[in-house]
Amino acid sequence: MPENSPNQPMVSIVVPVYKAERFLDECIRSIVGQTYSNLEIILVDDASPDQCPRICDEWAERDERVSVIHLDNGKGASGARNVGLDHCTGDYVMFVDSDDLLKTDAVRYSVKQVLVGDYDLVIFGKHYIDEYGNVSRTNVIDHDMAAIADESDYYTTLSYLLRADYLNPPWGKLFAHRLVEHVRFDAAMCYEEDLVFVLAALEAKPNVFASSKALYEYRHLESGMASVFKREKSLNVVQANHKKIQFFADYMNDKGVCENVSFHIANDIGWVIPMIKGGKEISASQKADYVMEMTGDSQLRPCMMKALNHSWMTRLQKILITLNWKWLWEIYLR
Repeated sequence: MPENSPNQPMVSIVVPVYKAERFLDECIRSIVGQTYSNLEIILVDDASPDQCPRICDEWAERDERVSVIHLDNGKGASGARNVGLDHCTGDYVMFVDSDDLLKTDAVRYSVKQVLVGDYDLVIFGKHYIDEYGNVSRTNVIDHDMAAIADESDYYTTLSYLLRADYLNPPWGKLFAHRLVEHVRFDAAMCYEEDLVFVLAALEAKPNVFASSKALYEYRHLESGMASVFKREKSLNVVQANHKKIQFFADYMNDKGVCENVSFHIANDIGWVIPMIKGGKEISASQKADYVMEMTGDSQLRPCMMKALNHSWMTRLQKILITLNWKWLWEIYLR
């Protein structure tokens, strides 16, 4: 294990833990095995009913940098992350989900960027891996880029990172502690609460470095909850997209900002429509209402329509959104 240096900033890594016994040991191993050693590793056991609490305790006994918080009642990933944030003492903060992995040099690389470039937030790309750790695809930008707070293209660059799916998750990032010290996840949201959190951190106008390296391994499972529809998802999509518009509001006259934000909004809505279509025990009429909460919203619709032709949605979805008649949606969503 690398030696600690008194000159190294402390990095707090928060891991919300729930029903991940199959992957948790490998996840923690990827964190404690980092080439950067000055870490505070906070495992938040979200009242997990499996062997996760035991695995967490064993790691706390094995490595003094690891601490465990056992919650009596489940708070969900957002609530667990908030508890972890409440206990962070590091100069910088990272999040890792309990079935995911960090590349060995992820922390060292990120700290080097903040120290050399005077950045407050470092973002890096990700590999999507399956349950066996095989890479299915990679999400990275073409080249490293920076968003500097006092430069004219600051919000244009941030909007591009939004479009490139670099802003959304809380993981794959190194935050200066000051950015998140008073920011918390909205535990009432079940969808896109992560993006709302990141946008709140960006309100402080930090200098941002975005890397073309994929240093995070996100385990994408077909049975994951991300693809399952809950009533709150369509409501959360509207809520989160209002936050996007609010964040970029003063810069929407910039062509790049407008195109990037509109593109993200259109595809965000397009992503949820199939979830609603596949919802169980929901009438076609209800499904149509849920879809039209998004497609008919007075703030979102103008942005969505600007990017509709360039979005990833199917031709049929684009036609339905353009017409936006409930009876047509009902036929489609049956």
